[in-house]
Amino acid sequence: MPVIRPMVSRFVIILTIALIPALTVMIFNIWHDFSAEKQKIRDKAFQFAEKVVIQQQDKIDYTKTILLRLAQDPALSQPDDPSCSAFISRIQRMNPLFTNIGVPLANGDLLCNALPLQQAVNVSDRQYFRNTIDNGLFSMSPFQHDRATNLASMNFSVPVYDEHNKIIAAAVVVISLEWWSKQLTDDFFPQDGTAFIIDSNGQVIASHYGVETAKANLALIVADLLPQKEGVYEMISADNVPHLVAYKPMFSGGSGGDALVIIALPLESAYANAYARLQQNILTLLFSFVTLSSILFWGLRVKIITPIYHLLDTAKSLIAEHFKYAETAQKDKALDKKSLYNDELSVLSDHFNLVIAEQQKQRQELKSLVNLDHLTQLPNRFALLNSIENRLSQQYEPFALVLIDIDNFGVLNDRFGHDIGDALLVEIAKRLTILCRDYEDVARWCGDEFVFILPYNKRDLLENRIRCILESIATSIQIGAISHACQARCGVVLSQECKIKDASKLMHFADLAVDKVGDNKAFQINFFKPEMETAGHEQFELEAELRHAISRNELRLHYQPIINLKTGKYGIAEALVRWQHPTRGLVQPLQFIELAEKTGLIIDIGRWVVCEAIRQLAEWRADEPIDIDNVAVNLSPIQLQDSSLIQIISDALIKHDVKAQQLTLEITESVLLDGGDEAIAKISQFRAMGIKIALDDFGTGYSSLSYLSRIQLDKIKIDRSFVNEIGNARDDILIETIITMSHNMKLAVVAEGIEVLSQLEFLQQHDCEYGQGYYFSKPLEASDIPSFINNNRDGLPTNT
Repeated sequence: MPVIRPMVSRFVIILTIALIPALTVMIFNIWHDFSAEKQKIRDKAFQFAEKVVIQQQDKIDYTKTILLRLAQDPALSQPDDPSCSAFISRIQRMNPLFTNIGVPLANGDLLCNALPLQQAVNVSDRQYFRNTIDNGLFSMSPFQHDRATNLASMNFSVPVYDEHNKIIAAAVVVISLEWWSKQLTDDFFPQDGTAFIIDSNGQVIASHYGVETAKANLALIVADLLPQKEGVYEMISADNVPHLVAYKPMFSGGSGGDALVIIALPLESAYANAYARLQQNILTLLFSFVTLSSILFWGLRVKIITPIYHLLDTAKSLIAEHFKYAETAQKDKALDKKSLYNDELSVLSDHFNLVIAEQQKQRQELKSLVNLDHLTQLPNRFALLNSIENRLSQQYEPFALVLIDIDNFGVLNDRFGHDIGDALLVEIAKRLTILCRDYEDVARWCGDEFVFILPYNKRDLLENRIRCILESIATSIQIGAISHACQARCGVVLSQECKIKDASKLMHFADLAVDKVGDNKAFQINFFKPEMETAGHEQFELEAELRHAISRNELRLHYQPIINLKTGKYGIAEALVRWQHPTRGLVQPLQFIELAEKTGLIIDIGRWVVCEAIRQLAEWRADEPIDIDNVAVNLSPIQLQDSSLIQIISDALIKHDVKAQQLTLEITESVLLDGGDEAIAKISQFRAMGIKIALDDFGTGYSSLSYLSRIQLDKIKIDRSFVNEIGNARDDILIETIITMSHNMKLAVVAEGIEVLSQLEFLQQHDCEYGQGYYFSKPLEASDIPSFINNNRDGLPTNT
């Protein structure tokens, strides 16, 4: 078939091109192995040079140690005494490394010597000796001939001090250089290698040849000057034989001699193994390439080329059938072999490629839609649940499920818009992605909640890891002109502590743990406990019952009298809501106020409380005239979002004929933080009506000082947590500061939680106007207030 040849040739070209990268990689690997083998040989030569240097330095360190000990011996304190020579002679015989030991006086005269002196010797002109005497240092000489032994050697010296710490002599050790040659002979391993130690003048100090014949051999091998840096180099010797030469300085610093260790190996024998391995690898590569090419071509012909011919034949039949009744020109064009086997095959191939590409694109988009969160590009709820299920089913190591909830995110959205909120979530997602380590997963759960799956070994390690994540989230985020620092809280579920192995259930547990973290408490971590699930069911039931509490007339107001510490009169009562449940009994606010705020029921409860408090004040003043002429009511942040609240209060005041000045609304710092400008505007409206405003729990938040200049207040209430610590110097100063600041701002001060006389006396001493707490009275039912006021008209109580 004529058509076979061009198609086969194309496949041969394609096959060759396909194999070129593999061939390139294999060639690169072979050359890399060859280079690595050469480098290994070079390193081995340099390591031997280093070994020689280290051995010599060890000998020097040993010599220094002996000298320092010798210099401290009393026998050397009198070098002119004959016993000195006898002593150091014994020392020299005990250390065969030392050729001689002497103790020249500070003027250089050598009187104490291990070997007999044939003539007077003075070493004052030796530089190493002068350095020791003048500077009190350990010194070593250049390579020289020792005057006492007349041998090529190196001298080492340390100072000798008298009893007044004055240098009187130097202890000198002479080491012959012959042992260096012996060292090289013993250690050097290559049979055709050479080793030298030379000084700075190029003189051979030691060689495994022996010093007599070494100089000629060195000149033959090292024909040129050595490079400046230590290392391994390839050099051509005087007889044109390439050598691998490694050299390293023996000494560093300026304390004595200069010497180089030189190792030389013939390049041919040094690299013999490397070249043999290179040749073997090249032959293996050629054989593998030919074999692989043959196998691939056979496979292509059988599995691809022949089926393509069949496909083309089938296409020809289909086209012929399609153009059966077509015009002759079109029919001839369609059935033309060149058109069929070239153009139509390309069209068919392009069509298949487009279909495959489109399918892949759709599959990827579908996968992204199913598993990725569109905004943050983190795994979404579906992918997270699958990941948890996989970990549970495959019996992973214990892990912790950490649900991270961003605080006050809704407020940010309301204040700056959802675009800013989305940008904030994207930035948080980026930070969490960067923090995510191996064997960890991070995902977006929903809204402002993210989930980390962390390995669990020890609780303290886990808590440290979570704190690190929370600290990253808390770092200020800049979005345009807005800078915002997020606070977050965490609910943690430990997989091994939960009997239920269901992903959705574990997430429910994490959500319960998050709910138990107190509001506005940054960096809090709460671990799930089984009793939380029971509490969750109870809370659900409590919520359902709370929705009917107002209509069933189950809510009650108790009133805690507030005393004027100046006059001793009770003129204010704070209204505190209670829930008289038909089966649970009297439910305290801590058990249902937070629930009411989360569910929005606080709006209706808050309306009822303020209206009932106004009604009760009017009743007291009409039926039983008492000193109470003002009632205080707490407002939650959510109540300030009630657009009808101002009108409801205004209507209640008019209905019960109560003046606006007789109502005090107590707000907390969280009201200002959560409500922002809208809260301040609404507070201003209350003030315009004449209603008094008190800032409750002052000092427990972190926003109050920035708002004091923006809102009009009548009172500041010091939180009970400060009052409880009266007697502690730091807290006393803090309370005194709050009172002074308030008075300077023309604000009255109310102290909450007074329980003992000492607290009362302290507050009176610092001119606090009002007091409230169990020292005076617990919260009372409305019917008990008149009798309490009448029984306490005589002034302040004196004891509890």
